[in-house]
Order: sequence, then structure tokens, then C-alpha cells
Amino acid sequence: MDLYLLCLLVGGGLLALSLLGGHDVDVGHPEAGDLASWFSLRALVSFAAFFGLAGVVGGLMGLAGPGRLTLALVTGLAVGGFTAFALRLARTRGEVSGAAGRLVGRTGKVLVPPAPSRPGKVALTVAGQIEHVLARSDDALRTGDAVIVIGVQGGVLDVKAWDGRA
Repeated sequence: MDLYLLCLLVGGGLLALSLLGGHDVDVGHPEAGDLASWFSLRALVSFAAFFGLAGVVGGLMGLAGPGRLTLALVTGLAVGGFTAFALRLARTRGEVSGAAGRLVGRTGKVLVPPAPSRPGKVALTVAGQIEHVLARSDDALRTGDAVIVIGVQGGVLDVKAWDGRA
């Protein structure tokens, strides 16, 4: 089987599951400023799907060898890079959070205290990994304070001070 066709089938299949079936292939996300965020699973799946698609189309157009590889690499890198950039931008604006709906009731620590005019940031442990998520609160919070998530609105968590008691 052709490498391009294999990438198209695997990457395209995962991308289709993610987009059509509601399955999320992005199991976690590093902070938007980290180099690793450019290599998220969603960006790699997008790269594979479009690398394969461009390679298959290039082959059908009669391209071979380096020309076909160049077309596939440029297309895959452009789409994968755009995917990573768009997700980084959305996360820094608090528009998406992979686990926001599952965070209600979880506890965490304040990293950046929220203010009335802007959200802060809290650290929560989700599936064994620490997630940094934008948060707002009516309580006066300081860095290091314990909080509990009481809701989610627009990808930003609503938190309250937590004393550790039920």
C-alpha cells in the first residue's frame, strides 16, 4: 500500500471521527506558549490526513518522487500548522477546553488570581495530568488558594474558594 494512501486513510479516518462523530482526538493540550502545543494530536492527525490527500492527488496528477513528496509535505505542514495555530489561539482566549464539562466539582489551585475585569488561571488534575484553565470567581482569591469548580461558561470555569470540607 502506498504511504500517501495509508496516511490519508488513517489520518482522514481519525479526522472524520473527530469532526463527525463527536469524538475528540485531542486527549490533552499543553499550555498555548509551549512548543509541544504545536505537536498536539489533533495537529498531527490533520497533518497526516492532508499529507496523504495531497500525495494521492499528486500521484493522480502524474507527479512522482520529489515533486509528489514536496506537494504532500507543504500541504500537510500548512494544514497541520494552521490547526495548531487555531487551537492555540482559541485556548489562549478561553474559547475551548477539552475537559471543561467534566471539571465541575473538581478542586484545584489558583495560579493567577482572577480579577473583576479579567479571568485568572487555575491548575486542576484531570486524567492524571495537570491542566491550566481560565477561571473567574466572585471570591477574593490569591495565588495558591484551593478552589472548587462550580460551573463552566464559554470555556471559562466558575470557581469558589475551597476549604477542603464537603
